[in-house]
Amino acid sequence: MEYIKINKFEISNYKDAKERSILNQLENAINDYLTGTNIDLFEEMKSIDVLLDFKNKFKTDFSQKVKNSLIKTRPGESTTYSELAKKINSKAFRAVGSVLRNNPLPLIIPCHRVIKKDGKIGGFMGKMDDDWQINLKRRLLRIEGFMI
Repeated sequence: MEYIKINKFEISNYKDAKERSILNQLENAINDYLTGTNIDLFEEMKSIDVLLDFKNKFKTDFSQKVKNSLIKTRPGESTTYSELAKKINSKAFRAVGSVLRNNPLPLIIPCHRVIKKDGKIGGFMGKMDDDWQINLKRRLLRIEGFMI
């Protein structure tokens, strides 16, 4: 809830039948994911027809490439900032980190799968010093079967 408030996501009070159905499917998918079902939330969002406005959040060609490369990292896999940069023909691994720091949908666009080159976890959701973000990243990786 804290993340929703900070990013000012709005949840409508009025829901028609189609919207209720999509929200129920979304809730079920997230619950399945969090209880260890091997599910790719990005693919699941597409299959239940959730409209994600990525162009509004990833405005530059560079940020679009980072996002597109990252969503190819499957559950249980990890990558590094420098590997992502290399995949998009760039050396700007710090800029990759900056793009991911502003990721509005960290479960859907799986920035928790990005670790440091030395194998350590590193920051999550733009935070390095807040324990709850690092612990969340660690838990998400464990849910997906990635051992740290």
